[in-house]
Amino acid sequence: ALRRCHLARGFASIGYHFYITRDGEVHICRPVHQIGAHATGWNDKSIGICYEGGLNEEGQPADTRTYAQKCSLLDLLRQLKTDYPKAKILGHYQLSKLVHKACPCFDAKKEYQEL
Repeated sequence: ALRRCHLARGFASIGYHFYITRDGEVHICRPVHQIGAHATGWNDKSIGICYEGGLNEEGQPADTRTYAQKCSLLDLLRQLKTDYPKAKILGHYQLSKLVHKACPCFDAKKEYQEL
C-alpha cells in the first residue's frame, strides 16, 4: 500500500529508507546512501523512517506504535547512531517551522535524546 501511494505521488519507489510494520518487521526500502523522498528540503541530508499506523480510529494523527514497532525502531535508531554519531533524531514536524506534518505523532527528539 505504501509503495502504491508513493508511486501515485510520482516517486520512483517508496520515499523512506526504512518502514516498520505493526509486527515490528523493519523493511529496507532504499539504501541509506540513496537520497530519499520523505522530507522536502531535507532529503539529501536525512534518513527517512516510517512506521505503519499513525492515525486513530477517527483518522486523526495519533501515536499508534505497537510494542514491537517501538522495540524495532529503538534498535534501528541505535544502529544508525552508531553509523552516524552526529545525527539528530527528529520527526518531520521538528525539521522546520515550514513543515506542516503531524508525523511521527510523538516527540522523537525528546524520546530519543539519550541516544
